[in-house]
Amino acid sequence: MTTAAPLRLRSIALPAEHGSWGLTLEPIMLGLLVAPSWGGLGLAVGAFGLFLLRWPLKVAQTSHKQKRFVRRQMALRFAGLYGLLALGGLLIGVWQAGWWPLWPILPALPFGLIFFLYDTQNRSRSWQAELAGPVAFAATATSIALAGGWTAAPALALWAVLVGRAVPSVLYVRARLRLDRGKPHHPALVWGAHLAALVAVGGLMSVDLLPRLTLAVFALLLARAGGGLSRYRRPVPVKVIGITELGWGLLTVLVVAWGW
Repeated sequence: MTTAAPLRLRSIALPAEHGSWGLTLEPIMLGLLVAPSWGGLGLAVGAFGLFLLRWPLKVAQTSHKQKRFVRRQMALRFAGLYGLLALGGLLIGVWQAGWWPLWPILPALPFGLIFFLYDTQNRSRSWQAELAGPVAFAATATSIALAGGWTAAPALALWAVLVGRAVPSVLYVRARLRLDRGKPHHPALVWGAHLAALVAVGGLMSVDLLPRLTLAVFALLLARAGGGLSRYRRPVPVKVIGITELGWGLLTVLVVAWGW
């Protein structure tokens, strides 16, 4: 019982999707590395609390339908804790940096709503949700940078580089999993997305909105997609693919931060 109890609490309190952790922490980490500030830290805590809040709310909804009321009550307690964390972080961020850093929420809102609609229908693994979620949350890096005193253009470039990393990677992972399972996939779409991201990064780099080394990382991501979807790929477990993608995300964040 002592072994099972922590496992049950973890399934209620923490999101089960490993990939969501990386796509959530990358914008927070990038923003704090390039533009550290107390206001940015508050916004980072608020964003992380919001990320955690989603899971117990979802567990509570499912538990209510299954009439598992004890589990539902526990999930609502975690939801309240995470809600306080999100609200407290937001208030600290606004207190330190004002309301200006929150304007990226407006362009991110449609993508967040798309993810929310699919997530409430238990379709968070659909391509619409898996693409919309990272795009919405990447705006966190822009808000943190604005709170740290950055101007709009370079702050938006952080959003762009995170979207350029996340969207092609989501397409790649989905295609790779389908390929390994012998299902139809679309490698041209994956390679096209990586090429578009590479061109976009090159354009931002040419106007000094991104460090030069960023282009090298995106070239490596393109090569990874080419090799991973080729007949020469080495079959690996799904967990290994997920951990590898976390590594690519961390590398992207560190290179951009170091370049700045």
